[in-house]
Amino acid sequence: MLKFNNDLVLGAIFDMDGTMFDTERLRFQTLKQASLELTGVEFSESYLMNCLGLSAQSAHRLAQAEYDENIPYADIRKRADELELEHVRQFGVPIKKGLVQVLERLRKSGLRMAVATSSRRAIAEEYLINANVYKFFDVLVCGDEVENGKPHPEIFIRAAAKLNLSPADCLMFEDSENGVTSAFDAGGITVLFKDIKSPNENMLSKAKYYYECMYDCLTELDPFTAHLEMPHVQEAFPQTLNQLTVGIHGFGAIGGGYLAQILSHWDGYTRPKKIYASTRNPLYRSAVNAFGTYSIRYGQLSYDERIENMAVIDAENIQQMQEMYTESSLVAICLPEKAIAEEAKTIAQGLYARHIAHDEKAIEPLTMLIILNKVGAKQLLMSHLKQALTELAGAVVAEKIMQQHYFCDTVVNRMVSKLSDQNLYRQLRIKYNIFKQFQLDEVEADAQLDLEDATKLNPDQERQATLYVEDMRRNFHPSHILQSMDLILFNAESDMPIYVENNSPLLEKMRQMILVDHIEDIQLIKNRLWNGVHAMLAWQSALLNHQTIGVALADNRVDQFMHELIDEVQAGLARRLPKRAFDLTRLAESFINSCEHAYKDPCARVARDPLRKLAFNERVLGSLATNLKYGLETMHLQQGIVYGLMYAVSVNQCSMDQVINFIQLQFSELKKTNELEQLQRIEQIEANVMTQLQQFAEQLNDPRVNHTEMQDQKGAAKFA
Repeated sequence: MLKFNNDLVLGAIFDMDGTMFDTERLRFQTLKQASLELTGVEFSESYLMNCLGLSAQSAHRLAQAEYDENIPYADIRKRADELELEHVRQFGVPIKKGLVQVLERLRKSGLRMAVATSSRRAIAEEYLINANVYKFFDVLVCGDEVENGKPHPEIFIRAAAKLNLSPADCLMFEDSENGVTSAFDAGGITVLFKDIKSPNENMLSKAKYYYECMYDCLTELDPFTAHLEMPHVQEAFPQTLNQLTVGIHGFGAIGGGYLAQILSHWDGYTRPKKIYASTRNPLYRSAVNAFGTYSIRYGQLSYDERIENMAVIDAENIQQMQEMYTESSLVAICLPEKAIAEEAKTIAQGLYARHIAHDEKAIEPLTMLIILNKVGAKQLLMSHLKQALTELAGAVVAEKIMQQHYFCDTVVNRMVSKLSDQNLYRQLRIKYNIFKQFQLDEVEADAQLDLEDATKLNPDQERQATLYVEDMRRNFHPSHILQSMDLILFNAESDMPIYVENNSPLLEKMRQMILVDHIEDIQLIKNRLWNGVHAMLAWQSALLNHQTIGVALADNRVDQFMHELIDEVQAGLARRLPKRAFDLTRLAESFINSCEHAYKDPCARVARDPLRKLAFNERVLGSLATNLKYGLETMHLQQGIVYGLMYAVSVNQCSMDQVINFIQLQFSELKKTNELEQLQRIEQIEANVMTQLQQFAEQLNDPRVNHTEMQDQKGAAKFA
């Protein structure tokens, strides 16, 4: 049962042509062509408009009155059916946008559903099956099965009876005057859509609900249907594809290993028909496009999740990038901060192409999710984008385009890592050998697998990988053994939510999204509690010679440091953001769980750029400043700063003088922004940090210490 406004609804009965399918215009063309072929006279537009919603018998009588008593209407109709079927079989049924979303919501609300169409059963079944919506309906009542066609109410009354329902308990969806009259006289809850003909007063008077398009109906229906809760990792994606296309600008770890999943779950009712994803990695493009699918591995659950309906495009092919921006309803920007300035030019070209394609009118605003893992990411992107648009199209057009679309900041709290090219190459090679064995071909024994995870392929490997993919693609078919052997491209942890700025109506029903009005609060928590702690944990772990975060946590020193550091950072954030206690607790627990299972998360990846991460008011010193402001403990934050500086010297090859000058400058900035009573404590912390650095420097300069070992982190590990 569905409570829709003030109506209690048990069933839904749909007209087909003009209501579910945009076939009335196609029908006009085929009837005109058929009448011209068989009589030499083309049916007029006015005659065809008057036929809308009529049964075949009624349309025949109208043709006799309009043209000739002996007009071969049955033959014309038959020929028009043939022409229409030819078109539909070649190009598919033109479905009204938003239809499948409406059908899914009605069905999942428990309604019984029927089709009541003036078309013959043979035509109706073919169209419904072709459009992949036949599965939604319990019964069909067709024009060749009733004595009285529309506007007589017989067809709707019979459809309701077959559902064992009263017409008064059924929504009845129509688009024509004859159709809405039939539904109204049957006693149903009438829903009228605009199609070719704008509704007249008589039609509107008989419609309880009127919508310009199916999406308007969907918008009104949404509040009365269930918002599906956050999915589980192993929960299946919706089977039904909607008519939306979405894009991922940056098919890296987060884009391919997380955003693709979010887009595949969509709202839990349907999912996009196509996901574009851009990359500069040719091996990723060829491997995914060959099979249209890839997988994400969740090691802690022993589960591989398959992502389908992917089209991986070349990030350097501006035409393909423009197509992604022109066709998509949503694009996720998944780029590193250092790439934003250059990539903003590509985004600008994509938005300008969309602007031109829509005749300089914003037919549909684009929703852009900004996935940059940075406080102030939205402002950074929009600043570069506006500059690029201004250079491309001028200030006036640039401002117009910027105002047309929705820009939404985000916070991601899942750890994802991508596999190296060498790892993917080994997968392809193993898969290819199984494929050849399956074909019963004799193949020479392959060389022993090289287990080293170098990032790049050599030229021979690149050529061989291309041959593997092409040979398998040519010989692939759905029942093949390869169907169950997906390529694993990403390793991921199992946290599901993404926090998104509540700034686009498209996002209101998204299943994996938590919409927030003040995204900067969540960004700050993520920056300090995740990014800052993660960096300090990685610096310590690397100095202790641990390769991954997950392995490092088996070391009691690392595990204890992590928990004590989280307590310090969380205490400061709780004072600064008292209304975010629930999010703080959830993100802290999520972080600990992710780290404990991060066996594929290299310390070196997380630890990179230590001096950038130790900059004033960044993820580490920002937490230090907050705790100082509220008079809270900072001991473990101080130790984390020292680990970062040691890592900069022992791994990043920074000189000790460079590191000392850097940290003195950062503390100088910190002093400028703090009140006088905190200066003494800041100076004491600076002195502590400098003392530990001095001890580390003395060890580096001690002639009894093997300096090569120090550069290999062994000496640093002893010091840590």
